Amino acid sequence: MAKGNKRYGIGIDLGGTKILAGVVDLESGKVLASARKKTHAERGAKAIAERLNDLAHEALDGAKVASNGSIAGIGIGAAGQLDRKHGVVLASPNLPFENFPLAEGLQKEFDLPVTLANDVEAAANGELFHGAGKGCSLFVCVFVGTGIGGGIVQDSKLYRGASGTGGELGHMTVVAGGRICPCGSRGCLEAYASRTAMTHAIAAEVKRGRPSVVKAELEADAGVLRSGMIADAINHAKDELVTQVVQESAEYLAYGLASIINFYNPQKIILGGGVIEAMDLIFEHATKRAKEIALPTPARTVEFARAALGDNAGMVGAATLTAVVAG
Repeated sequence: MAKGNKRYGIGIDLGGTKILAGVVDLESGKVLASARKKTHAERGAKAIAERLNDLAHEALDGAKVASNGSIAGIGIGAAGQLDRKHGVVLASPNLPFENFPLAEGLQKEFDLPVTLANDVEAAANGELFHGAGKGCSLFVCVFVGTGIGGGIVQDSKLYRGASGTGGELGHMTVVAGGRICPCGSRGCLEAYASRTAMTHAIAAEVKRGRPSVVKAELEADAGVLRSGMIADAINHAKDELVTQVVQESAEYLAYGLASIINFYNPQKIILGGGVIEAMDLIFEHATKRAKEIALPTPARTVEFARAALGDNAGMVGAATLTAVVAG
């Protein structure tokens, strides 16, 4: 059981591929225990909500912390458009939610306040308090995984915009009339530089007959390539096709980052997510090219950094957000 006056939060990072839940020390950002499952978005919204309950219980059991008293609340970082006040996911490109009351089930299950935030907004909050954004008052987080999301920090606080949807960096247009994006628009950054986009591009070339070491994985796992598989194909197999696709995706990401530099003039851009964690190539190429593409003055002052919390950024940030709300 918890000792002294320590306060903890339950943080849940809900992504298109995986769900990660953990119990976090709100003062230090330390993760006491965590649990992970695949999202299985194809099973529907209710099944995902049940998985959130199961994972929160598993994390609490592992941390040996009571669910009352020392727990400030539960934070969820979920990809999509949100009604934060009512804990509802209005729509999500990579999750089967439409006007779904995601917070409701956890509130009933644990009798704790539940805070809902965008997934990368939550990650930005984690980096602000406990990671690469600590001590920086003006920065942007860009996380590249199943999709691409963003979080904006201004004056050391999360900035959400007039309608609460600020930070949808994956849906800035990089190619007019380009590829269809899961959001329904065309030419979005997410349609060119996310792991999903890379997988689709690789699969299309393999179908056309180009050789690649990932052909078997594409056939075995319903056309899905994990970030680690793509990284192995580059680093160990020196796969020409995969390397080419990743370099092209990194170039598109660079244009997106350059646009952020020009428009927002941040002190720092923090990159994270499974793709960035797994592949040095995309981080190094995108950040180098972004400085070359952007206007000289903001390009000289911006600093690039990897997310210090790694895969835990969204989970820690979601938990920390409960402290902000609870006071």
